[in-house]
Amino acid sequence: MFPKTPSPSTRASAYPQPEIVEYLDAAWGDGPVWFISDLHLSPRQTALTQLFRDFCRAKAQGARAVFILGDLFDYWVHRDQAQEPIYAEVFTLLQQLAASGTAIYLMVGNRDFALDKNLLRSFAIRPLADPAVLHLGTQRVLLTHGDLLCTDDRRYQLFRRMIRHPLTRLTLGNLPYAWLQKLAGQLRRSSHQAVQKKAPTITDAHPDAIHRALAGSIGASHQEPAFAILIHGHTHRPLWEERTNGRRMVLGAWTPQGAAIGRWQAGIWSLETLSYPL
Repeated sequence: MFPKTPSPSTRASAYPQPEIVEYLDAAWGDGPVWFISDLHLSPRQTALTQLFRDFCRAKAQGARAVFILGDLFDYWVHRDQAQEPIYAEVFTLLQQLAASGTAIYLMVGNRDFALDKNLLRSFAIRPLADPAVLHLGTQRVLLTHGDLLCTDDRRYQLFRRMIRHPLTRLTLGNLPYAWLQKLAGQLRRSSHQAVQKKAPTITDAHPDAIHRALAGSIGASHQEPAFAILIHGHTHRPLWEERTNGRRMVLGAWTPQGAAIGRWQAGIWSLETLSYPL
């Protein structure tokens, strides 16, 4: 996603065309609608769980919708994880929020791409394709996790295609849960080491990819009308910027100090700081 296949002289590399583009056109009145990503929740990060608990019980109360744009969890390898206390609590919090009337949408990221759609639906969470087109007020908004915009990171893009291939998913799905946990740990450590060795521009969204996304170029052959706003996470570089052909909101990674989250209410957009106490 989003740049077309370039010539060998261009910086941006190609990526496979998305298999599906999801369209959302719901009536959410004046909102509010929240956008969050890169929470990386796990048993090892109790402070992040507390921040998420507070978000669900405070800011998210009365919201018309909450969009989670990838990496809700630090890793996800098997549906048995949902039985562990920390994950069970997160799902319960989202289910309670949905029961109160808030629509919950979840797009998987590079850490939790193995989340099962049927499992999500069992907790009243609506799986969201990457990318997704959202009509909010009078604006067309493009939602994506953000990793597909990092087109200079060619090694990662290759790994992404391999690990998400149906045959790979099928093979991994037949492994014991304990083995998958060990494998996830190894992959996290390898990923962290690889990122440390890469230049910041490699792991950031490519300017050409951003421009093409706002212009409506999704994949090599799919063309949409232009978008007013692009919202994504993944890069952990929160930003709210005006570009020549639209606006871009980059959501922040959650840390014990807080997070940068997006809000839409009555036609007004803002990138807000989520911190303790709420």
